[in-house]
Amino acid sequence: MLKVVCVVDKTGTALDRLAKQVIPYHDNIEYVVCDIHPKRPDENQLRTFELEATDADIIDFQYFRSAELLLALYPQLKNKKLVLTHNNPYSYKESKWDWADANVGNNNEITAGLKAQGSPNVSHIPITIDVDFWKFKEDWEPNKTIIMVANRIESKKGILEAATAAGNLGYRFILVGAISDSSYFNEILQTGNVEFHEQISDEKLLELYHKSSLLICNSVDNFESGTMPILEAMACGIPVLTRKIGHVPDLYNEHNLFINDNPSSEVFLLQKEIEKIFNDKKKMAEVRQEAWHTVRNYNNERRAYSYQKLYRSLYPEKPVSIILPVCENEDVTRKCIQAISEQTYSNLELIVVDDGKEPQQGLIEQLRAYLNIPVRYITNYENDYGLARARNKAVIEATGDILVFIDQRMIIEPDAIFEFVNNLSERKWVYGNKGGKKDFVENFSCIYRQDLIRAGMFNERINKYGGQSQEVRSRTRMQGIKHEYIETAKATPSGKSRNKWTKRYEIMEMKNKLFKMELL
Repeated sequence: MLKVVCVVDKTGTALDRLAKQVIPYHDNIEYVVCDIHPKRPDENQLRTFELEATDADIIDFQYFRSAELLLALYPQLKNKKLVLTHNNPYSYKESKWDWADANVGNNNEITAGLKAQGSPNVSHIPITIDVDFWKFKEDWEPNKTIIMVANRIESKKGILEAATAAGNLGYRFILVGAISDSSYFNEILQTGNVEFHEQISDEKLLELYHKSSLLICNSVDNFESGTMPILEAMACGIPVLTRKIGHVPDLYNEHNLFINDNPSSEVFLLQKEIEKIFNDKKKMAEVRQEAWHTVRNYNNERRAYSYQKLYRSLYPEKPVSIILPVCENEDVTRKCIQAISEQTYSNLELIVVDDGKEPQQGLIEQLRAYLNIPVRYITNYENDYGLARARNKAVIEATGDILVFIDQRMIIEPDAIFEFVNNLSERKWVYGNKGGKKDFVENFSCIYRQDLIRAGMFNERINKYGGQSQEVRSRTRMQGIKHEYIETAKATPSGKSRNKWTKRYEIMEMKNKLFKMELL
């Protein structure tokens, strides 16, 4: 199983939350989050990291200072695949970061800067949140309550100015965060009408968002790269007033946020902006609706998927996703997966889609521990002939540029996938040798993922046995996709399918569908 160790700065920080939020979507790999204080790591932190990093395939650094510290302590880490995500707008210019196999920018400005200075293998993966958790407040009414959320309460956040503006207006001011500068915090409290919450749960924070009418982000320039509270408030249906910092230019479409173009220190101008917003209830309602349409695209599932594609891009071979629908018969499944594990081609992931009444999840979990490739398990059973749906589910989840379809009964030879990939080109669907040359069949074949998606994938209207191969073969040929037999890509069926002789009337029904579709 692929193992990734993700390094963050400290437990409970925004980076830690970002890393842990994607864990549910990394169920096909071993994904471990380690916190390493960038200046004063304790012995337990280092001991845990040493233990986890020993057999890790990839080290994913989410903070550059922690990365620099660990690389100095453990030079052997450079033998691993290394990813560095840049979450600081003021630090990415310090180096070209050419020790990293991949560099990630969390907003467009940082990403463009990394590319301009020649940092290797740069990609853009934005900050995301759990949009399902931060529920949209449907029965919203403005109530002159302002909220600010800060991981650290310090002057660069512009909290004092916002609290002063709210106090001058007589508005309730909710502040959530951790006290970093006690004297600064005391100044904030002296503005009056401040309700402070420290180290609260996400559930409590959600409750506070729903009690608020406006979130303010008033940080100085070149300090924030992308604050999660902006996304959280947008998801909750709470309008946001923010300066154009960090990822705000990436999010802003002129309708989904209120923008404060004034300096962070200008209390009077901020106060006027707040007054203007609260005097236009209709505009506030429009902004919160537009914000939801934006933030729904910034969810954790997308972030996890993007990182998995990035991890796979670190290896020299093109990433391949093997799609294996299974239905009952664990012994046959075991033999099939054993053959997959012996492939000479290395950059693989296996997606098992279970279409059987008796789930095989236990078997897959057992085998996963011994396989050196990521394995994803998806259920598909709906008491029907769900083969097309099963394959389509896997195509959507696949992180490989290339797809290999294998029937549960196929025992593929060790170099089968290598032979497929070696003979593949765009707009071509290659199929293998199952004991002699036959016409194209999709149950032992290989195609570029985007070619199949653009062709419409598999037809879920072919919902009984007897027409799927012919339908997809005829349709893709008409679309200009070439089908080619690869004799050197070999597999041996384990047993024979009896469907052809036991489902005569289903076959006839599907052939009639194909006739009416003019595919016969």
